[in-house]
Amino acid sequence: MTKSRVSTPQFFSVLYLSMLSSIFMYISSSGISISQTDSLLRPIVFIFISIIFAIPTFLVFKTVKEKTQTGLVVDDKKIFFKIIAAVYALVYFVAILRALARFDLFASSELFPGTDMTIFIVALVIICGLLSLLGLGSLSRAAVIFTVIVVGATGFVMVSLWKDVDLLNFTPLMEKGVGRFFYDSLYFALQGAEIGIIMLFLPQIKGKIAKTYILWTVLSGITFIFILFFTIGTLGAFADTRLFPTYTAVTLAEFGLLERMDALETAIWVLCIVEKVSLYFLGVVSCIKFILPKISRKLICGVCILAVSILLSFISADLERFNFMSYVPLVIGLYIVPVLILPIALIIYFKKVKPYDENIPNS
Repeated sequence: MTKSRVSTPQFFSVLYLSMLSSIFMYISSSGISISQTDSLLRPIVFIFISIIFAIPTFLVFKTVKEKTQTGLVVDDKKIFFKIIAAVYALVYFVAILRALARFDLFASSELFPGTDMTIFIVALVIICGLLSLLGLGSLSRAAVIFTVIVVGATGFVMVSLWKDVDLLNFTPLMEKGVGRFFYDSLYFALQGAEIGIIMLFLPQIKGKIAKTYILWTVLSGITFIFILFFTIGTLGAFADTRLFPTYTAVTLAEFGLLERMDALETAIWVLCIVEKVSLYFLGVVSCIKFILPKISRKLICGVCILAVSILLSFISADLERFNFMSYVPLVIGLYIVPVLILPIALIIYFKKVKPYDENIPNS
């Protein structure tokens, strides 16, 4: 991770693109319907949960007055902090596998049905790994430009679907009960594990972080509502029969001579997944570097690229292995551990076990 700092709009542009990749790659399942009108309310629950669950992270940052590139001014020889860093690294390493496995399924089932996408996915892994070496500054500045492109193109595609929207596709609210709505909404909110990685980069961000975070969360929720509205409005109950309903809706879009809007949307989806995975790579490499400071960042990144490529090839070869990457307990763990458990553990350590000042290295 470079020592250069980035502005809040730049950093949250990366998170915004990362979150968009989650809704773009949203997989329909028998357990959770996307065709229900209740889906339009799920992003509101996402906003509420994201803001509340981010409190531990900001409390840690408030406790830690000093700022460094590692996220905490602590003695890297203490096993407690190495364990924390190791767990963060493991969580986001698995998150990389999950994100790319889902993209692999999308590419092999929708873009090029029946085609082995292993070489393409491995190439994507290498690209994301190398981009992470450029540091947060480069990723964030690129994200600002990509955000303008992605928002503009997505808005254009969705608006072009307006003529295909049928209001009869919208079902009565809470048709399956309030309890079911909150269960589905909670699971939807857990897709946004990006808020957990903020901990690793807070010290590098300049500006009003909390205020911008709330704004980013609200804008993400509004974007989700916008996309889900056109997905439900154009597909109705048919959305639940499609593996990637958002992509199916996009294939219906056309504007004048532009009859393949899905190609445009797919291109910007690739931008989103590249930003997401590159950010995760950066987090993983930075945590491992903290644990093993004598090993070069390039070597760590190279080993991570190799490990991800091998594991993805293993996962993609069997549908049951892929299904495990979408296993509900795993999804919950990838959210709860970095967002709540680790920040709370740090708060308890600094408040109850050892005062923060005792953990500042003598330098």
